[in-house]
Amino acid sequence: MPTIKDIAAKAGVSHGTVSNVLNKRGNVSAEKIQLVERIAKEMGYKMNVQAQQLRAGTARRVCVIVPKISLKCYNDLYNGLEQYLREYDISIELISTNNLECDEEKAVKKALSLNPMAVVVVSSLLKNRGLYTSDTRFFFAERKVKGMPDASVYVSFGFEQAGRDIAVKCIEDGHQNVALLCENSIYSNNKSFINGVVDVLEDDNCSCKIFPSDDSMWFNKAFDILGSKEDFDAVIAMSQEDADYLRVAHQYNPDKKMPVIYALTSKSIGIDPAVCRYELNYKLMGRNIAEQIVNAGGEDAETAPAQKQQIIMENDGFYDYPLPAAVKKDSICFLTIQNLTSKAIGMLLPSFTRETGIKVNMIEVSYDEHYKMAQACVQNSPYDLVRIDMAWMTELGDKIYQPFDSSSSSVRWLRQQILPSLSENYSMVHGIQYAFPLDACVQILFYRKDLFEDESLKKAYQEKYETELKVPETNEEMMQVAEFFTKSVNPESPVDYGYSTNMLKGCTRLLWINRGGDDVDENLKPNMNNEAGVDALNRVLKLQEYAPKEWMQMGWDEANQFFANGNAAMMEQWPGLWLTCQSDTSAVKDTIGVAVAPGKTPVLGGWGVGISAGSQNKELAWKLIEFMTSKDGELLKIENTMDPCRTSTYEVPGVAQSSLLYGALMESFQYAKTLADVDVPYISSKLNDVMEFHIQEAMAGKVTPEEALANMEQEFIDEMAKVEN
Repeated sequence: MPTIKDIAAKAGVSHGTVSNVLNKRGNVSAEKIQLVERIAKEMGYKMNVQAQQLRAGTARRVCVIVPKISLKCYNDLYNGLEQYLREYDISIELISTNNLECDEEKAVKKALSLNPMAVVVVSSLLKNRGLYTSDTRFFFAERKVKGMPDASVYVSFGFEQAGRDIAVKCIEDGHQNVALLCENSIYSNNKSFINGVVDVLEDDNCSCKIFPSDDSMWFNKAFDILGSKEDFDAVIAMSQEDADYLRVAHQYNPDKKMPVIYALTSKSIGIDPAVCRYELNYKLMGRNIAEQIVNAGGEDAETAPAQKQQIIMENDGFYDYPLPAAVKKDSICFLTIQNLTSKAIGMLLPSFTRETGIKVNMIEVSYDEHYKMAQACVQNSPYDLVRIDMAWMTELGDKIYQPFDSSSSSVRWLRQQILPSLSENYSMVHGIQYAFPLDACVQILFYRKDLFEDESLKKAYQEKYETELKVPETNEEMMQVAEFFTKSVNPESPVDYGYSTNMLKGCTRLLWINRGGDDVDENLKPNMNNEAGVDALNRVLKLQEYAPKEWMQMGWDEANQFFANGNAAMMEQWPGLWLTCQSDTSAVKDTIGVAVAPGKTPVLGGWGVGISAGSQNKELAWKLIEFMTSKDGELLKIENTMDPCRTSTYEVPGVAQSSLLYGALMESFQYAKTLADVDVPYISSKLNDVMEFHIQEAMAGKVTPEEALANMEQEFIDEMAKVEN
């Protein structure tokens, strides 16, 4: 029997388009609807009972259980699942177990209570223990569990082969004394990998010392390796995170030679010259599992396997890095994140080369890869210019950049051109200038002008609250407006939710800080467990009632599209949302207004650029900084982004009028605050995770706001004490 894949292939459209047509949903053109229906009829396609159930909305959910979502491999697994399932209007419930069996038991019970069409799990169990016994379809990823249900599917990689391949590479590269930084060997994948490494090294009479670890001990074990009396010439790490810990630990032992690092990692497009990466494609694993879920429980159920099966995916193997070519006298290398600002810079470079004769090799990578590569620049940088998130300045600025000469007339002049509110936050570390702002931004409030200006809604609001419907300026006003536009509270609301934002990857703490919370004081001491912090967290909990339930899983793109689809009345977001709202596919095009975030405590964001401390072409690099931050550079940049940094740019005739954003941006910069990342190596990201965890504990109703902040404060103190000692 034909499947939707067959129909999609013959029609020349996506799986999602076919699914939307057959299920009578989504925004599909009349032409494509007729095409798909005709081909489906010609091929004799028939809808099955399970598909009908899915269309009725009884089972459009998949639960994903992972040990730790912050690890890149599991993040990629989730993204692969989510991107494919989204095409079929199937939602994902993400649950983390922290590698604890007790938490996994709770996670499975929670998952099954949601009546999902499938559960995908990276299990921390060695044996089933009766947890996985329901009729729900289970997909076990990466790790094998004894006693899996007969109808389950096990999907993994060739971990033993990966271990053998890396060990062979070590030997070929001439290494004889190897340390193995590995995760808990009780799990099937880790055990297989370790066996593969050890078998090869021992057969070649190479020394191999194993440093087993877990989530809480990785950093300590990294210190043990670099602090060992043995001089290891190579380290094999079982994850990119392990490799990162090794490099950070080396900052504390700079006199000791850094061993060559070989790491088993999730597939990435980024360049990391400090690590020899052996890659496994977890994103593809997620996509493959998602495809099986759809075929087994959706429109193509006829193709579903009836019995337990094992699928071992092919390893991607070693990544051949496109490292920058040897720097010539007339060329420079520039490391940057891949985004719209980089696109604009790329448009500038041909003019720069024509004017100066300087060629620029611009390396563009994803956000996560960029952070790792910026960290690697502390040890050895192949780049002349490095662009970094301003939130990383305290941690990395004085380590990867050369300081600018404050007596230089050209440096002083350029600094004077920058908005005063930006110069300090994007440029300075300990009072010394290391960078210049390249694309500054700040959180602002986006709102639906058409709703706020609707006379019937204004009248209804006046009758309900005895006050005028207006754009909120305080947190209290925002709560009231959000309540009014939430359909579950006010059935007459024309939109489902009063408020939305993206909450994935660090944004939970931002929401709390926006409401008046704080991390540390001017002395870098915890400053969250107080009345202001409790009030802020209570505001977050209240705001949660007026936001979509899936917002905790919304990243940047998902949250922006959710708002652009017309599902919410207000959204706090970075300026880039404007482009999504004004796109031709947006349901809210030309209806959006912008204002300062309520409460006037928005957080600064954006990127700065500086000259790498290891650059051999500092003069050429400075010329590029001058060019990118010039008047012409800024004017070209704002055609693609909304974040000029020069005071004069806002004064150019027509610029301020070209976008509604600029007035709100200028005003917001005056109120914006910078998150005080603690000036201790590696600790900032850890403390950010601490904040996220305890805020989410309160949002889940597991603890009171007072308990959450007390726990947060204590963990802050404990983590900082570890470093100080």
